[in-house]
Amino acid sequence: MEGMPARILGKHEVDSWVTRLLEGAEVIAPVRGPAGDEVFATVASPGEILWDFENPLLPPKSFLLPQVETLARIRKENGHLRVETAVEEGPRVLFNVRNCDVAGLAYLEEMHRRDLADESALRRARGLTLVSLACTTPCPPGFCVCCNAGPFLSDRFDLQLTDLGDVLWVDVASDKGQALLDLAPALFRDPTEGEADRRRAAEKTAMARFGDETCHFGSAMRRISTRRVAEGLWEAMAPWCLECGGCNFACPTCYCFSISDRDDGDGGWVRARLWDSCQFPAFTMEASGHNPRGSQEERMKRRFHHKVSAQYFKRDGQVGCVGCGRCIKVCMGTTDMPAVVEALRKGVWEGGREA
Repeated sequence: MEGMPARILGKHEVDSWVTRLLEGAEVIAPVRGPAGDEVFATVASPGEILWDFENPLLPPKSFLLPQVETLARIRKENGHLRVETAVEEGPRVLFNVRNCDVAGLAYLEEMHRRDLADESALRRARGLTLVSLACTTPCPPGFCVCCNAGPFLSDRFDLQLTDLGDVLWVDVASDKGQALLDLAPALFRDPTEGEADRRRAAEKTAMARFGDETCHFGSAMRRISTRRVAEGLWEAMAPWCLECGGCNFACPTCYCFSISDRDDGDGGWVRARLWDSCQFPAFTMEASGHNPRGSQEERMKRRFHHKVSAQYFKRDGQVGCVGCGRCIKVCMGTTDMPAVVEALRKGVWEGGREA
């Protein structure tokens, strides 16, 4: 990066560096879960961190927007209500996160910065340092190249690691990233010309391995934004959605939520924000009983208008997708992003992908 030269870290020095990180921050990384699944979790030692892995099924957005987040505690004292805001978290490092998830976190942070800024989410973002691991081998369902979200990025991360075999190439994009290198400066050195050539070759090779594009957002955006998607197409796709909400919960850029007030069992109340799904029938239910999106086709139309339309692209600066492919994995009815975008582009629904 301009003004922040890349550095080289020997593979044999990685554990020493991570140990230094653990001394001053909570380190979250992909690990092997109790059932053998790959998950994001807090680590206690460098040996827990995975380096050769497929992206965990659930994205790391929960470290920015917790699935259940306590916003405030409310107590009644001497006839008056006292509101206590949630306790702030300390510094955290999200380590070995893939670039599609870095792009997803950047999308969420920017969304929560606009209009009425959400200080709860922004406070977490300020305390979170992103160390990404570039994908030299694309994951099978991924289409991040269609969304400008990988496999390599030029910004949005704090540090970007590229595995060159015996060493890691480290791109630096922020002061937060530089601060992590400054914890152990003796471990890092300047790259050689040969290593720079290998870094460029790694990115070029990774891009070539994606093969044919699997999602055509431009054509779909033109159709959905100029009202050229027939109502019959939404009606044809809607029965294929089982309204499970899996696409929302597994998506790195979805942020639908509801609010819950509950008794804390100790004479007070807790106000919490919980993940919700725009595909659930009750999500837009009004107190009067009226539901402006009571049908599944209306809910599906709204979801993909938000994800793909020019209106939201202009506001957000990108489509509401980072091409991670998680929706392909979790969708039981095949209304995943590539399938729907293809249908919007062609104007025909063919029943989703083949089994």
